[in-house]
Amino acid sequence: MTAPDKPHGPDNPGAAATPVDPGRLDTERRIRAYERQLRRLASELSLAEARERREIASDLHDHIGQALAYVSRKVSALKGNAVFSGMDEDFSEVLSILSQTIRYTRDLTVEISPPVLYELGLSAAIDWLAERAHNRFGLKVTSHQSGPSQPVADDIKVFMFKSVQELITNAAKHARADRVTVHTFWRPDFLEIRVGDNGCGFDTSTFESGLTAQDCFGLFSIRERLSYAGGRIEIQSAPDRGTSVLISAPYTLTDEADCD
Repeated sequence: MTAPDKPHGPDNPGAAATPVDPGRLDTERRIRAYERQLRRLASELSLAEARERREIASDLHDHIGQALAYVSRKVSALKGNAVFSGMDEDFSEVLSILSQTIRYTRDLTVEISPPVLYELGLSAAIDWLAERAHNRFGLKVTSHQSGPSQPVADDIKVFMFKSVQELITNAAKHARADRVTVHTFWRPDFLEIRVGDNGCGFDTSTFESGLTAQDCFGLFSIRERLSYAGGRIEIQSAPDRGTSVLISAPYTLTDEADCD
């Protein structure tokens, strides 16, 4: 009697491999390509926003700010020439309003796009963030530098600056920290910045699982921006143990980011 054929399966060496569905592979490739396109689009929108903000800030400074300063000087001169006109109080009021408006315009210019980032570079901009955090939140931020500074492309400069700004703001608003340390490492081929705080910390699995809770959305945005630039983010945190975030990026956009 002829033995019956053995069924194909893991116990049978002659079992046939499960056929690969070409349609499924094509769908997965399309999804990955779509995800890369979305990441690139989000990053390019962020860069476009930074450029627009810089142009608006420049217009505010060059036109409105300077015009207000000119008007203030003129009113001061008129006040000096009209000592006995009985309008001294009116002139003083106008000058006070002009002075407040000039200060507001300068603050708005800096808020929209800090000139220090483009005029003095990333190191000076991080020091400026530290001083601003102390004035706004009462947060003590210390900044350290290691290694000689390198030229940084504007795109990377914007990414890293916005990331550090986001991390400091998170430490003040969400982590309830009172001390933050920013350490910039100028490596030969890439830039690293570690931002640590003594705040309440959080469960990193919340971030790793892709959830976008209020205190993790900023980290998610940083990860997406850095991924596009060829960089990465590493997070160390635990409840009641503070948070340490390491971000890194090349000094220029990678070819993959340019050609994705």
